[in-house]
Amino acid sequence: MLMKRLTIFFELLRYAWRNHKSLAFVITFESIFSAALPLINIGGIGIIIDAITNGLNQRSIIKTILLFTLLNLGISLVKYIFTYLHNILARKASDKIQYDYMRDGIIVNYHWAQDGSVLDMKNKSMGANPVFVFSHIGNFISYIVKFAGILYIFSLLSPLFILIIAATSAISVIITFKIRRMDFEFENEHTEDSRKLNYLYSLMTQYEYAKEIRINNLKPLIIHKNNKINVVQLEKLKAFINQKFRFSSLSSVIAVVQSAIMYFYFSYCVYKGSVTIAEYSVLLGAVSLLTSILIGFFDNIAVIDRMTARMDIFLEYKKWVRNNSNIFSTNELPKIAIDEKHAEISFENVSFAYPNTDVPILRNLNFILKDGQKIGIVGLNGSGKTTLVKLLLRLYTPTEGKILLNGIDINTIPLEQYLKQVGVVLQDFYIFAYSIRENIVFDNNTSKDKIKDAIAKSGFNEKIKSLKDGIDTVLYKELDENGVELSGGEGQKLALARALCKDAKILILDEPTSTLDPIAEYQMFSSLRDISKGKTTVFISHRLSSTKFCDRIFVIQDGAIAEQGSYYELITKGGIYANMFESQAKFYRENGVTL
Repeated sequence: MLMKRLTIFFELLRYAWRNHKSLAFVITFESIFSAALPLINIGGIGIIIDAITNGLNQRSIIKTILLFTLLNLGISLVKYIFTYLHNILARKASDKIQYDYMRDGIIVNYHWAQDGSVLDMKNKSMGANPVFVFSHIGNFISYIVKFAGILYIFSLLSPLFILIIAATSAISVIITFKIRRMDFEFENEHTEDSRKLNYLYSLMTQYEYAKEIRINNLKPLIIHKNNKINVVQLEKLKAFINQKFRFSSLSSVIAVVQSAIMYFYFSYCVYKGSVTIAEYSVLLGAVSLLTSILIGFFDNIAVIDRMTARMDIFLEYKKWVRNNSNIFSTNELPKIAIDEKHAEISFENVSFAYPNTDVPILRNLNFILKDGQKIGIVGLNGSGKTTLVKLLLRLYTPTEGKILLNGIDINTIPLEQYLKQVGVVLQDFYIFAYSIRENIVFDNNTSKDKIKDAIAKSGFNEKIKSLKDGIDTVLYKELDENGVELSGGEGQKLALARALCKDAKILILDEPTSTLDPIAEYQMFSSLRDISKGKTTVFISHRLSSTKFCDRIFVIQDGAIAEQGSYYELITKGGIYANMFESQAKFYRENGVTL
């Protein structure tokens, strides 16, 4: 275990040195000047007392005081400069590391994004900041400088006294180390509970959950679940505090005993005349400083031990991210030549199963979606329709088989390059608390005319005209108290405008009318043929009649293609699609809904 921790520590050190040499330089000098200050103060007090007791004149005493004051001020000023530089450089370095953590959360494969074990692993590794290693190395430097100064001062004392002080200090140090270790273990053990409590807190405070919670009166249930976790945590906390109190009390007793020994011994030395009053004051300061050095030194070791433990988890997490991300491997690939004017999609023996399960969601899919062709995907809930879409979007990676774009495996194409070819409206789309323009395009390179054209095709024009600031209107109130609220249907139109503005060759529409009113839905269906003209289109809809415009329809059942053909072919066949269509039509007729 020790060797593993040392290996991790030096790995941390190498990383920090490789990326932050200037920070290492600044911290080293900051540590030296920080260590010099208490030593100069201890020595200065002794010299001033000695000057007074030896009967030096007033002027000499004042000169001595001024000398040490100026020396103290100069060193403090230099230390402040290095501390200032330390804080600036450390903040920049930490921001970069924080960015890496955020990036890892985004680039990890989609199906892991909300996995509890993954979130716990990430949270446990959050304290593994390699930059902090320099700070603790700086502490070691400071302790060594202080210790060297104290050894010189202690040359006045007997070896027996030094041995007694060292023994009592060592016990205090061991106890301190134990307490720090207990803190780390307690915190680590409660990562899962903390995650759960944070989730429950977000339910009570975040806007996106407010409607459901109020409508369904979920407050009592959430509070009950919160209290249930808190009760368990409280019992564990009580046991932890009791154990920690016992160790802390023992450390306090030892400190009192040590102080008593020190005062009796020094008083005896002064009484015998072996130590002067000035030396007495210096020794008192030195012993007090020694205790803090020993405790600080081993406390620093405890912190590094904690850090290396987190770093071990961090390295495990980084390895896991690399193995479970399709971005590390693909965005590092060189850009490849893709025919952006054509888009033929092929599924070759594609299967997909979620991690840690043997039951596939999709099984052995084989089909070709020709350039400019429109296919409809229908099936019962849970049949695998949306999973197929997420495979196309590379949110998931096939467990088996390949998906090809113009004969090229999509997972060999840099992700950013691939996604430029795809426009998508998901059933669970998200509208950000930004302006309408920023919600449609996420850069400043798209022309206004292109944005307006996409808005017109999506049917979002009327809403834009009603807004004072047009497409520059800020939505929702998280970032702007004057933000405008959108209805579900308006949000869906905006999401469609976002997809169309990409002018991508591939268009994926996953229930694009799920929140539209009947009139808007009819208008959308009427325009879908024009919207998708010339695009290779994948269309998913619960309204089976809306798939009439598709060239082919795939009926997904139990993760496989059970039927395929045109609308009229499937209706004529009288199979699964025809039966589903008739059942839906009957329901609509009975309820006065026009297909």
